[in-house]
Amino acid sequence: MKYSDQLKVVDLFCGAGGLSEGFRQAGYQVVLGVDSDENSIATYTARHGCGIVSNIENIDANFIKRKTGHDRIDVVVGGPPCQGFSAVAVGKLNSMGKSRTAKHPLNQLYKEFIRIIMELKPSFFVMENVRRMTYIEDGIIKKSIERDLKNSYTVDFYDEDVVKFGVPQSRKRCLVIGNRFGLVNPVPKETHFDPEKGLIPSGGKPYETVRTAISDLPFLHSGDREEFCRYTRKVRSSYQKERRRGSSRVFNHTARTHNKRDLKIFSMLKPGQWISDLPERFNPYRKDVFEDKYKKQYWDRPASTILAHLAKDGLMFIHPDTKQNRSITPREAARLQSFDDSYVFHGYMTHQFRQIGNAVPPLFARAVAYAIMDSMKIPASPSITSSSMRNHR
Repeated sequence: MKYSDQLKVVDLFCGAGGLSEGFRQAGYQVVLGVDSDENSIATYTARHGCGIVSNIENIDANFIKRKTGHDRIDVVVGGPPCQGFSAVAVGKLNSMGKSRTAKHPLNQLYKEFIRIIMELKPSFFVMENVRRMTYIEDGIIKKSIERDLKNSYTVDFYDEDVVKFGVPQSRKRCLVIGNRFGLVNPVPKETHFDPEKGLIPSGGKPYETVRTAISDLPFLHSGDREEFCRYTRKVRSSYQKERRRGSSRVFNHTARTHNKRDLKIFSMLKPGQWISDLPERFNPYRKDVFEDKYKKQYWDRPASTILAHLAKDGLMFIHPDTKQNRSITPREAARLQSFDDSYVFHGYMTHQFRQIGNAVPPLFARAVAYAIMDSMKIPASPSITSSSMRNHR
């Protein structure tokens, strides 16, 4: 496929660019990413070269066409901020007496996404969000999306877990796909399966795990910090080999400094254990507020859902290697989100964690991108090579 013939993609609420990265790897041309966070756009632009800092309310179809130089945009993707749909946010709003959670300003930005869809009229759109978005208050937001688009788009809602697409974490999300052709919307093809539930289908693979994802990264103690470092350990899985492509150094691999109390707790926990598995006297927090604030990840299972909360602390993401008594680094979190090591995150460590935690895993996005290509009867592009990856550094 010629560069000029590639499907054009615009990414709204792009963050660090997980959706864009997956579509780029599938052979699409990403022509614009929009987000209000400057650090996210610094990361996005370094990778994709086309990010702008702006509130979505200030963007319309004419602006997008002028900015990109393209009258035709094939796919619009995006993940409207989901913090307002989270269990914590819903509980907080309810405690404040704001029973109509769906009408709170935190939860209205999806309407801006829909507005741009209606103005720009792409062939397909993809919206990713937490599953709660579709069922809070008897599905009021889902019904709103269907109502606003019913005369223009065929819309379907899917619940997916990214672990089934080769991402080494359990992350259950809502995927909204729409098209203007009246087609049955594509469902991304699952490639990985739980080995504990029986035989793996022919051609399938077992779930990726924390071990297959990060066990090759340089050894660090609590507080060890380097802007970048060399690979000091051999590749131990095909997943690690793929994540290293196009990279000769490890970026964003810096460890938090933990206090003595936390280090003692970390050392007592076995992989997979929560602090509730220890005698109660070792829990420094009230059980009625934080029953399970500390968790050491399993080595040989997918990780817990990577969260933006990592920007505040890493206590739920304690490294399973007992010799590395610490929480995970931004690079380890990025590996668990399926970002390649050549994908460098900008800003302070807290900014990096927030970008990574909010991102859509690129491998999941790539599966969605391939499904849309198949639906449009467009051959998928060849696998991304190391040389082409370097061209995007």
